[in-house]
Order: sequence, then structure tokens, then C-alpha cells
Amino acid sequence: MKKSTFSFFLVLLLMPLQANAHKIHVFAWVSGNTITVESASSSNHPLVKGAVTVKNSKTDEILLQGMGNSKGIFTFELPASVKEDAADLLITVTGGEGHQAEWLLPAEEYLAEITANKLSSLPVQQTLSNKALEELLRKIITEELAPVKRTLAKSQEQKPGFRDIMGGIGYLFGLAGLVAWLKNRKIDNNQQQ
Repeated sequence: MKKSTFSFFLVLLLMPLQANAHKIHVFAWVSGNTITVESASSSNHPLVKGAVTVKNSKTDEILLQGMGNSKGIFTFELPASVKEDAADLLITVTGGEGHQAEWLLPAEEYLAEITANKLSSLPVQQTLSNKALEELLRKIITEELAPVKRTLAKSQEQKPGFRDIMGGIGYLFGLAGLVAWLKNRKIDNNQQQ
């Protein structure tokens, strides 16, 4: 096999690893009237000063923009227009070199928090109805599940393991062998004629 062919296959092999090294992970959750956006690189280092854009997913209108802090965290209060519209929020975080990731925050998540906050401000002596109790429980569950959701979101982004890498290398060598065999076969056919 020629050196240039080997170099080509080596570049093909390493290209997906290079692309994965710059991937951005985003996770957003609701706590009360505040939404927190956390962003990190594929190596789980905080994305420092990542540009955050929040859009109304129905109208594609930009609601606000900001910058993550040194821990990759950006927080914002829900605008009144968002609460009235009850639209899902599309949160986009952009890092250097044009890398970006998105997180869709369903309206149900922040609306449940708003309702639960209203319920928590009720005087203690009042009796809670079944619906109010249900909303209060939903608020508590939402708060407790936020870290679990973040862990699940991070676990969905799996990196290629040793077995995957070795399988890819074997696949490339197999293709290179097939190309060499086909070239050799053409040479043998030409010599026989």
C-alpha cells in the first residue's frame, strides 16, 4: 500500500475523534422563576464564556442573550412574555470555532414550577385541595429530579470505546486490503491478455 493511501486512511480514522473533542454538552433546568443553563466541553470541563441564546421555539424570536460564567453556568429569570405565551424555549450555547449545542426546555417544566411557587406561598392554615397538593408534589419532584436529568443527559453522550476504535481500524484495513486486491487483480488480468 502506498504511503499516501495509508495517510488518507489514517486521517479518516482520526477525523471523528477530532470532531468529538470539541463537542459541547448543554443542560438546562428550572428552579422557581429562574432557569439555569450549564454547558461543558466533551471532556466535562466548563465552557467558559459560552454565548447563550434563548429563543421562543414557536416564533424563533430571540428572547435574551448572555454569556456563561467561569463554571459554564448562565442563569436568567423567565420574562413575563414567555409565561403568557407558554412556548417551549430553545436554548443554544455557542463555543469557539462555531461549535454549538441546543437544549429544548418544554413549557410544562417552567409552568409547573410557576404553579408550584404560587402554591408554596399559601398560608399554612389553609387546606390544600387535591389539585393543589398534586402541584406541590410536582414541584418537589421537579426539584429533586433536576440533578438526575442532568446525569442522564450527560450519559447519553457516549464516547467511542477501545472496542469501537479497534473495529474502525479493522474496517479501514479491510477496505485497504480490498482496494489492493482489486488493483492486483487488474494487473494480473492485463498481464494475461
